[in-house]
Amino acid sequence: MPPRFRSMEKLTLRAVEIVHQFRREGLAVIEVHPASTRKALKILGKDLKIIQEALLKMGLKGDVEKRLLTPHEIDAVTAALTGYLHVRRKTQLVGDPREGYIVVPKERDWRTLKL
Repeated sequence: MPPRFRSMEKLTLRAVEIVHQFRREGLAVIEVHPASTRKALKILGKDLKIIQEALLKMGLKGDVEKRLLTPHEIDAVTAALTGYLHVRRKTQLVGDPREGYIVVPKERDWRTLKL
């Protein structure tokens, strides 16, 4: 959804403030798009059970092992996975300097990932 969409504006402004706060504290910030991460890793479909099974088979631990996660939790885990791959230099930037970049994994089949 566009960030200036009425329902998204408050959430976008909150995110911008959090980013500024993190940067003031010297933390690096990346922007991710969970659906693009799943596409790059060839985790196909929108079925939450299939996505969660793929995350489990990659070796993720925690609640992902214990219960069916909500769509927001699946996106959060996928975003964290993107960050993990990014610090291991297994991502690429998509976008441009003017509009900004989104970090996505280098394309590969998720079955080849060893976490």
